[in-house]
Amino acid sequence: MQNVELRLPIGPREGPPPDVDAALRQAACAALNVPKDALGAVIVRRRSLDARKRRDPTWVYRCDVFDAAEIPPDDALPPLIRPQKLAKPHQNVQPLIVGMGPAGLFAALAFADAGVRCTLLDRGPEVEKRSLDVRDLRVHGKLNAESNLCFGEGGAGTYSDGKLYTRSKHPAVAEVYERLVALGASREILTEAHPHVGTNRLIPMMKHLRVALREAGHELLISARMVDLLVDPATQRVRGVRLADGRELLASHVILATGHSARDVYQLLARHGVAMARKDFAVGARVEHPQALIDQVQLGDLAGHPAVGAAEYHLAQDAYGRGVYSFCMCPGGFVLPSPASENRLNVNGMSNSNRGSEFANAALVAQIRGTEFWLEQPGDLDADPEFGVHVAGGALLGLALQESLERRCFDAGGGGYAAPAEPLLDFVHDRAPTRLPERTSYRPGLTLGRIDRLLPGRLVMALRQGARQIDKLQLRGYLSADAAIIGVETTTSSPVRVLRGDDRQSISHAGLYPCAEGAGYAGGIVSSAIEGLEAARTILAAS
Repeated sequence: MQNVELRLPIGPREGPPPDVDAALRQAACAALNVPKDALGAVIVRRRSLDARKRRDPTWVYRCDVFDAAEIPPDDALPPLIRPQKLAKPHQNVQPLIVGMGPAGLFAALAFADAGVRCTLLDRGPEVEKRSLDVRDLRVHGKLNAESNLCFGEGGAGTYSDGKLYTRSKHPAVAEVYERLVALGASREILTEAHPHVGTNRLIPMMKHLRVALREAGHELLISARMVDLLVDPATQRVRGVRLADGRELLASHVILATGHSARDVYQLLARHGVAMARKDFAVGARVEHPQALIDQVQLGDLAGHPAVGAAEYHLAQDAYGRGVYSFCMCPGGFVLPSPASENRLNVNGMSNSNRGSEFANAALVAQIRGTEFWLEQPGDLDADPEFGVHVAGGALLGLALQESLERRCFDAGGGGYAAPAEPLLDFVHDRAPTRLPERTSYRPGLTLGRIDRLLPGRLVMALRQGARQIDKLQLRGYLSADAAIIGVETTTSSPVRVLRGDDRQSISHAGLYPCAEGAGYAGGIVSSAIEGLEAARTILAAS
């Protein structure tokens, strides 16, 4: 077997698609200088688009090529649940998982592999009910604070395009992809350089996963909000949780996988003295372009080619010593309202699997370092009367900033979760906007407003300079007259890290396993899923 790089032309815009298998075999014969009858299987391991040479774009395939005498590996994928032969039964493991996002769900899969039953709970409802509440927010401006784009079965990732691209080299990356395929994702995610599932496919996948977990013996508690930890006062060991309806659930281990939008959970941890610290995060606003413009800038003559699809971008600059970058780019996507509490507004983005919207969007955000002391100055928050509430030793200062910005954004939108927006050029050139974009993907609608009045001045300076540099150095046309900036984007990642040791337990409270994005240790669907697998397997290995 040899691993080789093979290149194929994109193919015609019209007519039947090319026979990729035959073309790869022919290219492999040429690359290895062997006759056809000497060639065995050609298995694609990775596919990406190389459009750097606009006149000669190609698909780049990394393939395992076998000779005719070799037997290639079976390409059948493992099942969703992968039973393990255990050296000993885990009779004393009664885990409880708080949060049913990627981390919580994949932790439950790891326990199912080991034949260990666990309890999962989420403050939000099942995905069918949740989808109706998300629709009500987008169409009617009606928020359900316990069922929205942040809370409910599947977590925030269910409504975020299902991006799976990760820089992680963790061996469990392939496992996560394979389990998603077992749930119904396309097999293409196993080979695409920038794989994604699509929100429309993630929703039915959550239903299949729910059935599988219940068949494995897990108990799923839907619309069950944790309001307190049960802590042994003598040892400070967490032994369970209390729910809003008064029930107390005891557990041998509590995996905390609540996501970064459950801010009341951080306040709960602070009340119990759980060790936490500030961490870096980023704040900005979402920029929306016509997808056709991004296609033309990125792909040139290849724009609109059905085999290529909607173009995307990944941008990063340094401005005034601060990182400025694009976040959660959604080609052919939609801008969404993503608040988790009343009278607050922040925005996010999503795409369906076909990325068929006429708009492209991505956040433009500037880095905030966890060590920046200027956040402690009330003047930077307009002397917000709630600033400092529930701040434990400064660990929750970033949360206070997020809350303040989201309150400003809601007020600037005029209520009903309309979002303040202006032309991107007006924002960058510091001038009063006079018009809104004629069309937008954002519902419940836009209100003309100044984004620079909603964000701290230091971030505004960096965002403006970063946008200029992006247009000059990376993406000509980014500063288009057709581009709009929609405020605000505050939840790129958690501004808090719940401190844990090498055993993945809280350094202050044994029995508590802070996990994934909400604990400050992950940044997307794949890394969060791996966090869940690792948490469960660490518990099993130590038991």
